[in-house]
Amino acid sequence: MKILLLYREPFDRRISSDIVSGGGEMFCRSIYENFDDVTVRSIPFRAEECWSGKDKNQEQRDIINHAEDIHADVICSNYPNAIYTGAIIQKSHIPIMSILHSVYKMTSIIQRINGLTDNGHSVFLVSKWQHQRYKELVGKIRKRYGKDGAYDNKDIDIAGYLNSSFCKIKKKTSISPVVWECGTIGRCDRNKKPFILKELLKDSGMKNLVISGKYQAEQDKNYYNKNKKHDDVKWDIPYEQVMHNLAKFGTYFSTCNHETWGITALEALSCGVPLILNGYSDGTHASEIIPAHKNHYKVIPTDDKEKLIEAIKGFDKVDRNEIQDMTREKHSLEKWKNEFANAIDKTVENFKKTP
Repeated sequence: MKILLLYREPFDRRISSDIVSGGGEMFCRSIYENFDDVTVRSIPFRAEECWSGKDKNQEQRDIINHAEDIHADVICSNYPNAIYTGAIIQKSHIPIMSILHSVYKMTSIIQRINGLTDNGHSVFLVSKWQHQRYKELVGKIRKRYGKDGAYDNKDIDIAGYLNSSFCKIKKKTSISPVVWECGTIGRCDRNKKPFILKELLKDSGMKNLVISGKYQAEQDKNYYNKNKKHDDVKWDIPYEQVMHNLAKFGTYFSTCNHETWGITALEALSCGVPLILNGYSDGTHASEIIPAHKNHYKVIPTDDKEKLIEAIKGFDKVDRNEIQDMTREKHSLEKWKNEFANAIDKTVENFKKTP
């Protein structure tokens, strides 16, 4: 299958850059590195409101034309914006495989998901937890606007679920010694909020590390300025160095409570590092599906300092070799690649059946 892969990066780094900005970029990179016939179409990183309506429409047409020119079998998209899911691209006569990695709260996302599906394209989510959040959004929309139009008794229509990643880094013959009792990795923004770890462990005496990168959106500038002063922070380091440091965490804290499938959570487990999940409002977390065993993770109430400290101490004698081995068995490259290839085949076949 020939894939046209749509890619955007907040700092205009190449898809093969040593520095990876986040999970969405890593997901695209996995596709690029593990499938033979992939053409990358880089699209400028701008907030949706910074695109004029005319530019949005033209970009959608250009994507379709690019897919035609290279004789693509499928367009692979990883973003919710109108450029990738709007009315024009929904009419593409080349099937679109759209994978959504987050829970987007704008009401238009439901129309866009169903618009793609109604035109024969396929939309995949990354977890049932994420799907449930979208069902709740549909319920709120119906309550607000009534059962008419795009929301007339219709749930969101998806093709299935896809794991966001696999165990990428080479297995080490010996587990790294612990340097930091807890650590986290995350973009420097208020939603990922990686620096909540510094706040919660302040005055605890526990050594911790945050790995982050400079803010991507202007609205996160204040968050960056507030937190750039911290000690034990590594900024914009290459991916190999990220993994080298991650392996030395005693525990990994997934700070974002509305994460839908944490790639960094998997990376931690694949190094033998147990997982602490900052629970959602209902006491759940989407990344609970990633660990291979219930003893490899713990969910704590949102931003609960005492429970975080308790969880860190509770993993003091955990079997890190077991975590590493069982995680790698569950999340191998072969399994991920087969799953993704099957999703492409399903996308193409479903499109052929659409009138």
